[in-house]
Amino acid sequence: QRRRRMDLGKRVEMRDLAAGREDEHRDGERAFEEALLREHAVSTDMGSLDWRRMKIPPVLSAAQSARLFKIMQPMKAILEVQENLRNELQSEPTDAEVAEAMNMPVQRLRRLRDVGRAARNKLIKHNLRLVLYAINKYYPDMTGDERFADLCQAGANGLITAIDRFEPKRGFRISTYALFWIRHSVVRAMTLSSFTRFPFAMESVMSSVFYTFCLCLSEIEMLNCCITFIVQERQEINRAREELSFELGRAPTDEETMKKVGLSPARYRDVVRMTRPTYSLHSRNRVTQEELIKEVTDVDAIGVDTHKHNRLLRLAIDDLLDSLKPKESVVIRQRFGLDGRGRRTLSEIAGNLRISREMVRKYELKALMKLKHPTRVDYLRRYM
Repeated sequence: QRRRRMDLGKRVEMRDLAAGREDEHRDGERAFEEALLREHAVSTDMGSLDWRRMKIPPVLSAAQSARLFKIMQPMKAILEVQENLRNELQSEPTDAEVAEAMNMPVQRLRRLRDVGRAARNKLIKHNLRLVLYAINKYYPDMTGDERFADLCQAGANGLITAIDRFEPKRGFRISTYALFWIRHSVVRAMTLSSFTRFPFAMESVMSSVFYTFCLCLSEIEMLNCCITFIVQERQEINRAREELSFELGRAPTDEETMKKVGLSPARYRDVVRMTRPTYSLHSRNRVTQEELIKEVTDVDAIGVDTHKHNRLLRLAIDDLLDSLKPKESVVIRQRFGLDGRGRRTLSEIAGNLRISREMVRKYELKALMKLKHPTRVDYLRRYM
C-alpha cells in the first residue's frame, strides 16, 4: 500500500520551521562570537599574573572546550596559509593576499581570525588551573620557593603550546594532553633558564653507558637524569672538600679538590658554575636588611634629569593618545586619570560623554587594542 503524500501546506510549514531553526542557530552563533570578542579579544599578560593570589575561572566542560576548539580551526588554517605565503613571497603577506589564496572575502578572513584568537585566549585563561595543579603535584617542594612564579610562567608557555597543537579529533582530553606539555616546559625551563643554570644537552659530558641508558627514556625523564647527574657531581665535590679540610686542617684549593674527585679543570668549573645559586637583586642583606641592588648601583654616577625625563614621557603619551579617535582618547584619559583629575568609573565617564556604560567599555577596549600595536609600543619604549 502506497503511503499518502504529505499535503503542500504541511510541507511548507515544515520547511519554514527548519529555516527558522537554522536562523536561530546562526543568530546564537553570532551572539556567542560577539561575546567572545568582547570578553577575550585581548590576550592575558602572563608576565604580570600573581600566581598565588589570582582568581582562575572555572574549568570548561568538554562540550564548551570542543566548541571553542572548533572555532579555532579556521584561524589555524588561515595562519598556515599565511606562513606558506610568507615563505613563498619572502615578505609579510597582506590580508588581501591571504584572502585571495583562501578564496574568501577580506572581512570574512579577519572575522574568523579575530574570533579564533578570542577562543584561544579563553581556552588559555580557563585552563591556567592545570599549571598550578601540575606544579603542586610534581614539584611540591617548589611551591614555597622564590622560583615559583618562574615555574608557573614556564608551565603557562607549555599550556599555550598544548592548546595550539591539540587536535580534538584524536579523542584525547585537553587536560591530559596539556599536562604533558606543562611538565615538559617546566623541566626545560629548570634546565635552560638562568635561575637553575643547568645545560639542556648533557650528552657530551656523560659516560657512554649513561648516555645509552638515557636513549631508552623519554625526553622529560632524560632531563631529570641529567639534573640528577649534575647534582651528584656537586655533592661529590662538597664531600671531597669536607674530607680534605679535615685531613689538611685548612680549606683545600681547587686543584686539590679536582685531584680528589677526579674531574678535569674545565668540568670542575662547569659543575661549580651550573650549581651556583642565583639571588634576586631585590633580596635583602641578612645584616643590613638593604636590597642587594643598592650594592650594585653606583650612587656617585651621573643620573638622568628625572623631571625632564618625566616631561618627555608625558609628551609621548599625549602623542599616542592624540593618534586615537577623539572619544577613545577621552575615555582613556578619564579612565586612567591622565587628565590630572584622577581615575573615573565607567558610570562617571558615561555621564560626562552622555553615552551608555557599554559604549564606554567598547571605546576603552578598542583604544587599548590600538595602543598595543607594535609601532606605538616601540615609539613609547624610547622614553621608558
